[in-house]
Amino acid sequence: MRGSCIELQSQASTTACQCHDGGRGRIRTRGPRLRRPVHYPGYATRPLSRARPLEEMCPEKSHQKHPVIRCHQAQKAPRENVASNTSDLPNPYGEDASFGQTTETALTRRVRIRDSQRVLWTRITTIRWSGRTRTTISAAAILATALFASGWGEEYLLVGVSLFAIQTILFFPALLASSFAKMSARDRLQLKIGNNRSMEAYPGVERILNTLHERTLRERTRTLCAALAAGVLNSVDNFETGTVLASILYGLALFLGSISLINTLQLERRIPMIDTDFPLLSMHAPTLHQSTLDRVLSDLVVAHLDPETAGAWDDWVTGLENKVRSNQTPESAVEHLLRVLHLNNLGLLDNERLISESKRVFRVAAIDDLNNEESKFCYITLRRLMAHTRAWQPGLFRLIDRLKDAALRGHSSLIENSWRLDLDLPPRCSQGQGDLFVMVHNHSGKPSQVEVDIIAADGEPHHQTLRLNPPVSRQPKKPAKIGEEGNDIVDVLGRLIDNCLVLWIGLAWPQGSTGSKPVQVNLREQNGGTLSSFVVQTTLSSGFNPEGATEKMLDAAAVVRRIAISVAE
Repeated sequence: MRGSCIELQSQASTTACQCHDGGRGRIRTRGPRLRRPVHYPGYATRPLSRARPLEEMCPEKSHQKHPVIRCHQAQKAPRENVASNTSDLPNPYGEDASFGQTTETALTRRVRIRDSQRVLWTRITTIRWSGRTRTTISAAAILATALFASGWGEEYLLVGVSLFAIQTILFFPALLASSFAKMSARDRLQLKIGNNRSMEAYPGVERILNTLHERTLRERTRTLCAALAAGVLNSVDNFETGTVLASILYGLALFLGSISLINTLQLERRIPMIDTDFPLLSMHAPTLHQSTLDRVLSDLVVAHLDPETAGAWDDWVTGLENKVRSNQTPESAVEHLLRVLHLNNLGLLDNERLISESKRVFRVAAIDDLNNEESKFCYITLRRLMAHTRAWQPGLFRLIDRLKDAALRGHSSLIENSWRLDLDLPPRCSQGQGDLFVMVHNHSGKPSQVEVDIIAADGEPHHQTLRLNPPVSRQPKKPAKIGEEGNDIVDVLGRLIDNCLVLWIGLAWPQGSTGSKPVQVNLREQNGGTLSSFVVQTTLSSGFNPEGATEKMLDAAAVVRRIAISVAE
């Protein structure tokens, strides 16, 4: 009897240790089945008569003391005490189960399927001469309907019906391409990028989706109008209609055909998402940007990237952490690469010098990625992005080109003066908007705070004053040369761009304003003395403007497309 009691106590202590270790022990009641005990007040806190200390029951656990985390110390809790996604918790669906972990994979698969359909119908839509064919048939259908309405050739009504029917068939692939482009863009912008960041954090998402939605509505409108016009002419041909009803039907057909033609002229100007590498790039416009450009070319390029490409750019720059030289950062290396790409585009550097300059800041692994055409960002794609940015903002590149010419010629404004001010404003501004770029160099040899006054006649606002601290820049002593050691144009231009202050200011005038408008920029000291001043003229126009927002978008898309075709050939 005594031995039986000792055995029962040892079993009870073993059961208590298992319960403390997280086991699923239950209190055994009558019979072999396990039942939950009935809970009543005080049940969980009522001590057992023969309860033993934890140290005696499980001595191997007594030395593990977990720190107590108070409420005010919750933010300072050590990471090992906080549950994470990488904990060794069991998978309730099995060790190899993937349930609950394929949400991102499913979305990626949906993007791939819809994107393949988009590519298929876009290729059909962009077959050579297909755009002109759609426009020509739309105009021919309206012309034929006008002839029928005037009483000429009513016996050939079937020709008009056929023209509108062919028009509807030609519009159908474009409608599918636009629909799949909208769905593909919406799914693409829902994907997560590095570190689970959402693309909605980048500006331009709503603009892209609204543009594609508007295009889809226009495609549906012109297709439906062409189909209805074909039905209206077919009714005139197959039914006995009086003169009044026939005139009404002809007028309705002309109205529907005109709507179809207007939408066709709008839609055939540009077909979105043609590019396979950067499908959303052609629909992005820089609406939000920094007024001060720290990394001049890098910040300018990123401002003109769509959300998907901007996210990939950030991940690419972050991944260069271990692929740059010890005296470089990923940001400075990318900035140097963009500068030499611009000089290569101007013809000052050949391709061999381009690669040698890249090796100065990048290691072998990064150079291999730049030479790999399958890489997201290589020499070819970076040239295309630079061309896209240059088509959008030629003003800043004009500033850089003037700075380069001044360095090569040894201009007095760069070599002799203590301060250098340069600015650029488009000669024509449409829709009452324009981008002003200001570049300031401090060659005084000491840090100083200056004021930049921007005065725009009849502008909104009329007067802007910015207090800034331009960095001190080392002033060149003589004209720079190409390839001269210690005075090479690449090094001189790099120092001048890195150690300058560049402002990107958006100017606006009241809606409907036209004519020539002067803009004055003054560089002043703290005491009010004027260091430099410039006055430029711009012309406000409501019509076509080569440097307007719409024309810039079309030109940028055409430049990127042209470079892509030349590379493919």
